[in-house]
Amino acid sequence: MAISDIPDVQEHYKRGEELVGGTVGHLTSKQEQALKELWIKLLAHINANADKPIKVKCDQVQKTAFVAAELSSSNSEAVEKWYEANESIATNTKTQTVRDKIHFDDTHEPIVPLDFKPLFQDDASIRYFGHVFWQACMLHRNPDSYLLTFLRATVWDVSKAFERITYSINWRATQAIDRLMWAGELDQNNKTMESGLTMKAGVDKFGSPVFSVRVRLNNPRDRSEGDAERFSAYSLETMAHIARKYNGNTGNTVLVYDFTNFKLENVDITFIKNLLDTINDTYPQLHCASLLFVNSWLFSGVWRMIKGLLDPVSAKSTIIVKDIDTLQTYIDRSQIVTEMGGSLPYKYEYVRPTTKDNVKMFDANGRKQAEDVFSQAVDAFAQETKSWISENTAADGSYISASRSSAAARFDNAAQTLDQYIRARSPFERTEM
Repeated sequence: MAISDIPDVQEHYKRGEELVGGTVGHLTSKQEQALKELWIKLLAHINANADKPIKVKCDQVQKTAFVAAELSSSNSEAVEKWYEANESIATNTKTQTVRDKIHFDDTHEPIVPLDFKPLFQDDASIRYFGHVFWQACMLHRNPDSYLLTFLRATVWDVSKAFERITYSINWRATQAIDRLMWAGELDQNNKTMESGLTMKAGVDKFGSPVFSVRVRLNNPRDRSEGDAERFSAYSLETMAHIARKYNGNTGNTVLVYDFTNFKLENVDITFIKNLLDTINDTYPQLHCASLLFVNSWLFSGVWRMIKGLLDPVSAKSTIIVKDIDTLQTYIDRSQIVTEMGGSLPYKYEYVRPTTKDNVKMFDANGRKQAEDVFSQAVDAFAQETKSWISENTAADGSYISASRSSAAARFDNAAQTLDQYIRARSPFERTEM
């Protein structure tokens, strides 16, 4: 398939037709065959690397000083001593995390357990490709959907999709994205979280959640080294988790970059490049549309830099929107916040997490049971997929046979249950809008 086959997102919105081609239940025979070939490659890779550990590095998504200390929930005295020794870091607004802020506000309550344990194993210094792959599939209701995002992003080139997925899984493993999400926003810069740089409010015309990045609130001087990369990874992973709750097998969001009243000092090209690279490499097709809401001559220079960083598929879904009337092509006025000219009465207010938000993360026995059920669901789906592959029949829709669809539903239910034990709830989930 050629670049000319990339769907025109703008035209679909104008016609009021949701873009579902290439998703589960909407595959052509060639697309179904590509999905089968990609599963063959991935299952073989998982098997070949079953006993080969991937060492955690956290060289791109860096640990905070507190996390690097490897403290235990059972040793509150050590936690207190760490804060006494590192008070200057933990109280400086440039380096202070949400965890630090909660500590110095004298609440001292454990929001999540400090003792992190990866899925299916005890050693937190390594990961295994298969474990990380199936956990990544939890971002979708059907593991097929995870593979299809990479196939659509590479215009159905199986070899390129395989390369992208293996890169993504290795990135997740080496950067310990599971641990990042275990802590949630606790390890994010407190000032960034309070500012509402990224917020969620409303849905687009097809019911996908709308996230907004308010560029004017992006101040690189207000954060420390590593904060931007950590925030990007956390935000994108959170968006993906929320998207799966809204729109089934498409798993999309709309991302609005609000350039209202921005200044050039708010535009951090290094941060933007990192964000776009992470989206392209690890979260392809997460955003069905990226809308640049802007009406300023300053933006022309910024756009030249951004445009050069986009791949052909991303470029087709990145659209400049100059006024509220044009924005309504994608989002009804009732779903656009008032600060952007809409009628949705939403004002961002950061609500800090409490232990009550993550009760199940403290239940070790409950997690063990949920993990066992998930493991069984993974095995069942993998077996159904191997059976589908071994049939070696023409692409005829058999990938959504009753038995394989049932296995996918079982995977989805198990994943939703397990998620509560291994991931802290996000601010967007605590204050649903």
